[in-house]
Amino acid sequence: MWNLRYPDAVTFNGLIMWAGSVRGPVVLPGKYQVRLTAGGKTQTQTFEIKQDPRLATTPEEYAKQLELAQQIHKKLSDSNAAVVEIRELRRQLNEYAGRVKNAKVVEAAKALARNLTAVEEALYQTKNRASEEPLNFPIRLNNQLAALEAVVESSDDPPPAQTNMVYEDLASQVNAQLNALKKLTTAGLAAFNKLVRDENIPAIVPCGTGLAACAGSTQQESQ
Repeated sequence: MWNLRYPDAVTFNGLIMWAGSVRGPVVLPGKYQVRLTAGGKTQTQTFEIKQDPRLATTPEEYAKQLELAQQIHKKLSDSNAAVVEIRELRRQLNEYAGRVKNAKVVEAAKALARNLTAVEEALYQTKNRASEEPLNFPIRLNNQLAALEAVVESSDDPPPAQTNMVYEDLASQVNAQLNALKKLTTAGLAAFNKLVRDENIPAIVPCGTGLAACAGSTQQESQ
């Protein structure tokens, strides 16, 4: 079974969005191949996805739509992966603050956690607890990206110039938050770890080698 879409964006437990989702973009009309391997044998079969015969959309116009949808989708995935990383780091920091006796370490942990939370709240509406909550609390950057992707894919027409303009604006805002997170997980975390060395306890470690490592573990847990 295939929903004719590219893979979903990174997600996390409790994610609630309005007028958008983490679903991947729809693939282009064209020829594809399915492969089945079982019992040491492999079989393949070609098939074709056809466009609506009532439409005059050209392959080039389809390609433009997919290109923009994939750009938006990647930025959405990056945003959600950042939230995953922030939550893991904050969990570790909160543990420090709860068990360490050194007042300087406790305050440093709380301060770093507050800075991480500020980035998270810019990327995602953390007040959302139910599907109707976005009616009460304004959506944040990841939801705006998801909603924009839905607009781009709402028809088989090429995306209008306005969607590109909105994406560039949202991408710029997301990049600013991702850069702020990078500083917190490098310089900020290094300064904190230097402070806790005298306590002879393990340092805070970012997830794996990047955001994808955190995101992967979270998706496995949610499944």
